[in-house]
Amino acid sequence: MRSKSFVRLLSALLALSVATAGYPLRDAAAAEKFFARHAYTDPSTGEVFFDVIRNSEPYQLVVFRTADGEWMRLPDGVRGIGLDDRTGCVRVSTYSAPFHDVCYDAAADALVYTTAFEPSPSGKWGLKIVSFYESYVPTNVHTSTPQPSIHYGSHTSQKQHLLLLKNNATGEIRQLAISDRYPDYRWLADGTLLLERFSETARQNELVRINPATGEAKRFMLASLRGYNAEHNLLLYVMNEPSRKLRIYDFRTGKSRLAKEGETELFYPETEVSREERPEPPSLPEDLDLDALPVAGTGIRHDYAAVLTLDGADVQLPFAYVGLDGETYVPLKPFVARGWTMRQESSDGGHEYVVDTGRGELRLNRANSISLNDRLYLQLRLIRSLGHEAELRWLR
Repeated sequence: MRSKSFVRLLSALLALSVATAGYPLRDAAAAEKFFARHAYTDPSTGEVFFDVIRNSEPYQLVVFRTADGEWMRLPDGVRGIGLDDRTGCVRVSTYSAPFHDVCYDAAADALVYTTAFEPSPSGKWGLKIVSFYESYVPTNVHTSTPQPSIHYGSHTSQKQHLLLLKNNATGEIRQLAISDRYPDYRWLADGTLLLERFSETARQNELVRINPATGEAKRFMLASLRGYNAEHNLLLYVMNEPSRKLRIYDFRTGKSRLAKEGETELFYPETEVSREERPEPPSLPEDLDLDALPVAGTGIRHDYAAVLTLDGADVQLPFAYVGLDGETYVPLKPFVARGWTMRQESSDGGHEYVVDTGRGELRLNRANSISLNDRLYLQLRLIRSLGHEAELRWLR
């Protein structure tokens, strides 16, 4: 949805550029036009936010109306805003490159650099999908990663999706799965997680039930997920065969049957309200002088995932996680900021990273590290292997 809105905004910018082409420079301010759409209304403050695009710098900005009716704008580095229904994060698009998410706290007027998780129905757990590109061997599409035989920068790149689980009581983040297909999952009534994944042994889709407390995954059936109704504890699925007939599994009785006509409505949310029934969204005054608006004194706050005590000094980590291999992965960047150095060295058609910690060197490759969206993560044990004292503490 956000990407479609962005495309519409870009189209509007192109239209504005054409419309204002040829205007004398002295008339630019008077002739300026802009495109605006209502993006979000904060329920706690009553502030109403608009994404704005125009044909002068800054080309994208966020304008808002306070509860008192005053018009303001967020700092120029903020390009867009909108509510993520899954996580509750009011996501902000910025020119900076955070580790994961930037959320806007309207009550505190602050940008919060954090990692937003989708809460489970019980509130005990949180899920997050991290999508990234990674080198792979085309003949082994579904093999697990990291792959020791493949170096960074070599072979073909493929999009991967990491499914992570956060324990909200302890703050610990663990990897549940990795796949070249976007994960499809549902929380079940008993608190377990139902996940569709590709079975390398059966060479077809399977549904597994994951115990979030232990991470243990057990095959439920060879099938593909289509929906789940929590109220009636019913699963909608299809067998992995050509007809793909919709079937319903009743967790209360343990029985399965073909879906009857009209039953699929139980598994899909109600359709959007028709355009005629929707209330008119708030609008931005056409004569609003955007450049004259006061800029909010928006602050910045960091919500860290963990703290690593390294040789007696605390290093705050924006993100870390425990992989499927049981190893804890921590980001390299905070340590480079403290004086560690890094260089690339060619290796078998790709490259490895050589990190100097001051006590020795570490060679990072696909066997002992992972690159997530240009952020390099290494195994914590490697830091300890050079004699560093390193203890990780998760933050809630």
